[in-house]
Amino acid sequence: MNKNEIFSCELLFKVLSNSTRLKIAASLIGGKKSVSEICTETGTDQARVSHELRCLTVCGLVDFARDGKQVIYSLNRETVLPILEAAGEHVKRFGDRMGSCDIISEAKRVKTGDVTL
Repeated sequence: MNKNEIFSCELLFKVLSNSTRLKIAASLIGGKKSVSEICTETGTDQARVSHELRCLTVCGLVDFARDGKQVIYSLNRETVLPILEAAGEHVKRFGDRMGSCDIISEAKRVKTGDVTL
């Protein structure tokens, strides 16, 4: 990878590192959904979901189509679904190790009992 590709990958992982955006992407694995359906499934308010969907669509992780007045969102199944599937497999194999990493601040939440893996 060259410097530009590494930077672009860094941006991709930053997009996915936001828990709300990751919940939205995970919700869309099950198929196309409206904003209200995403809100219900993720337990997130409409304003936040709409804001994060804008980021996901601009970055190419999510596509959208108009259905009358309603906008229907779908996961980019060609490139994003394989990433999410690979991440799920990685977590199954190494999630316990990630929770014990002192370098990432989120792992400290695991050690204090705020989060369990």
